[in-house]
Amino acid sequence: MDANDELSQALSEARQRRQTLHDAIVHLEEAISSPAAGRIPQWTASVLAEMEQVRDAFAQHVLVTEKPDGLYDEILQRAPRLDGNVRRLREEHPEIVKKIEETITRLEHVDIGKEAWPLDEARDDLQRFIGSVIRHRQRGADLVWEAYNVDIGGIE
Repeated sequence: MDANDELSQALSEARQRRQTLHDAIVHLEEAISSPAAGRIPQWTASVLAEMEQVRDAFAQHVLVTEKPDGLYDEILQRAPRLDGNVRRLREEHPEIVKKIEETITRLEHVDIGKEAWPLDEARDDLQRFIGSVIRHRQRGADLVWEAYNVDIGGIE
């Protein structure tokens, strides 16, 4: 396998995981914006299930970008000048993973709609979380573009 085959493989894997993460975020947003009045337990269960899908999709994203000879290693071989961009994205991974786990725990243990986590506040918190993942994906797309002049896609 030559360098171009490896490059294509890393980009292909990243593109697949990007699509999976995009889909998981879309499904989470749909669950968050679904009716909750009079059905908080069902709403919470739906949001929790979608957060678990986001957790799994994000874990796969981290794996394909950070593994040896993964996307980040390949970018650094191709364009060492992008080291700061790669470092920033790597540093965001544990922050996002922590937020996912905290949110899942909160969904499992806090009664939404009560004083501890009013519904509007829960929705706002979840939407802010989605925004952080979207910004991470945007920075990743910019990084790939700078390294390869290729749009990594993810919304086909």
